Amino acid sequence: PHAHMVPHGDRGGVPIEPLLTDQWYVDAKTLAKPAIASVREGRTEFVPRNWEKTYFEWMENIQPWCVSRQLWWGHQIPAWYGPDGAIFVAKSEAEALEAAADRFGRPASVMSKAEAVAAWDTGSGAQVALYRDEDVLDTWFSSGLWPFSTLGWPDKTPELARYYPTSVLVTGFDIIFFWVARMMMMGLHFTEQAPFSTVYIHALVRDEKGAKMSKSKGNVIDPIELIDQFGADALRFTLAAMAAQGRDIKLAPARVQGYRNFTTKLWNAARFAEMNGCKPVAGFDPSSVRETLSQWIVVETARTAAAVTEAIETYRFNDAAGEVYSFTWHSFCDWFLELSKPVLQGDDSQAKTELQAV
Repeated sequence: PHAHMVPHGDRGGVPIEPLLTDQWYVDAKTLAKPAIASVREGRTEFVPRNWEKTYFEWMENIQPWCVSRQLWWGHQIPAWYGPDGAIFVAKSEAEALEAAADRFGRPASVMSKAEAVAAWDTGSGAQVALYRDEDVLDTWFSSGLWPFSTLGWPDKTPELARYYPTSVLVTGFDIIFFWVARMMMMGLHFTEQAPFSTVYIHALVRDEKGAKMSKSKGNVIDPIELIDQFGADALRFTLAAMAAQGRDIKLAPARVQGYRNFTTKLWNAARFAEMNGCKPVAGFDPSSVRETLSQWIVVETARTAAAVTEAIETYRFNDAAGEVYSFTWHSFCDWFLELSKPVLQGDDSQAKTELQAV
């Protein structure tokens, strides 16, 4: 039996009489076993790792999954009903008709439910009457097929071979069991491969007091308004700088304004470099520089690039942004650009040319 919540009336507190209807279920417990093993054995990992506990708790206590929905929109369930309780689950209508003809020994045809039931009641018609299930599949059932169905599956297409499985899924914690778990189950069942090797769970953007944004509270921050006021780059950098693992983002316009100042400083630095003839030189080798100032900034740049790369590859986007901020504001602007001014305005053409290339 399927265990479910029984609603009670608001006034009398008595159970509301349920309407029993036939539904389609998936044996989720069987599908969950390889999906659990994939994470336990390290073939798929969650970042941050603490979300694996949420995944395991739901998957290890999973119930049969009701996948039929009484909606107007969705993927219609591929099941056709015939007389005497016969049900034909098939890949196509033609396959269902063929199965019905084999069962009843005469041709079959598909019609509306009312027409089919009337034909069964009267026993009329030279052909066996079938009607298709009117329900559609649960949205999350269809979404669970997304990683490979969009690439031409079940056909072995070049796109499927190239893009499945993928490397990283980026999503929110609130749909770990709705979407992530379903994609894992479907992918392993139909392709025998986990759809992704890493699940990155991003933070939730809240208001400056840490409350969840909602229209009813009036605390929604419109990103378009922030972009209009401070610029898209400032907003992007703000979100990256605040995206620490396992910590929600408390967003306030003042924070974006602060990083707008940073992007302005970066723009001014680029403008200064352009005005002083600094530009890329084909074939330039940074390791060949001879001036002390040039050698120092080359080393600092390489160190920063390595630190940023390592932070991005381990999903520490706030650390990556912090490295970029520190290098740009302090090493590059406060020191390198200031110390380069006498060289760029001086008479040593060799040092000037080298500095412009750096």
